[in-house]
Amino acid sequence: MIEINNGMVNLDKLEVTDIIDIKLLQDFLDNFALGMNCAAVCVDDDGREVTSPSHYRDFCSNFIHRSSVGDDRCAACHNEMGVKAAHMGKPYVGSCHANLLDFACPIVVKGRHLGTVLGGQILDNQPKEDVIRKTAKELNLNPEALWTAAQKIDIVPIGNIQAAAEVLFIVVSALAENGYNKLEIEILTKKLTGNFMEISKTIGTLTGSAQEMSQSQNKLSDKISEVSSVAKEISDVLKSIAKIISQTKLLGLNASIEAARLGNDGRTFAVVAKEIHTLSESSNDTVVKIDVLNEQIREKIDFTIQDAGATLTNSQKQTDAMENLQKMVNDSVVIAKNLESLFR
Repeated sequence: MIEINNGMVNLDKLEVTDIIDIKLLQDFLDNFALGMNCAAVCVDDDGREVTSPSHYRDFCSNFIHRSSVGDDRCAACHNEMGVKAAHMGKPYVGSCHANLLDFACPIVVKGRHLGTVLGGQILDNQPKEDVIRKTAKELNLNPEALWTAAQKIDIVPIGNIQAAAEVLFIVVSALAENGYNKLEIEILTKKLTGNFMEISKTIGTLTGSAQEMSQSQNKLSDKISEVSSVAKEISDVLKSIAKIISQTKLLGLNASIEAARLGNDGRTFAVVAKEIHTLSESSNDTVVKIDVLNEQIREKIDFTIQDAGATLTNSQKQTDAMENLQKMVNDSVVIAKNLESLFR
């Protein structure tokens, strides 16, 4: 749930669904799981699924999860792997309680762990019959049926599994980071525009208070109009952020296709690296535009403050109005600086 405190996102209340397009994530995980011949799912920080399971194995969906004990152990195992991955700040690969190989990719924003993308339900060696039968007894499952299902699990080299986890981590991190940046820019821009609207109202209070003030007021109003135009341009910059999200979609598609060939040669990561590089360049271009707009905002605000000083009189009404104007302008300066430093 998105909660705003003093113009900033409350990270404690933020959820993974607030910053990532779940339909996009679902499509990517479906393709990734199919391409890598593994399972995948995204869960929030409480372990609740936020995407539908992708390509789950018969061993897990029709046996392990059909046991209440097994289902509880899976939840605990997923949570443990997610915590380890979040602590490491990178993918974690390990054995689950049912002795399959899983991997966990943390979704972290500004140090806050929002969720985990889990993958796996595969093996790097042939399953051990005694281990599988022991697991079946612990979960009150048919040992013979579970052993039959275990023999159908794909055997994937550990290097490929680790590489798949890295690909997944890169894509999901890009989705989360760009989604959060877009959210913050939207919030800051909205507040910036709101403050300037308050300035306009204050100017309206001053207008007409005294005939001799009309010239200064007209100049002040002109500056406010210019500031509003700049605020509109900031909204246009958000379209650039949307393009970043679009690029991320392409990255997800390429990663899922190339993931099927991991381990064959080094071209897989070259594709991902190229897309990430393009994503980075687009972000840098957006930062440059924001810097330019912020410089214009500060210039207009300086003019606004100077012209506002010319309208001061001994009238308490005008004094109060100008104090309010000054506060709104100062708030706008702070927001502009926050906007400037957002991607740094």
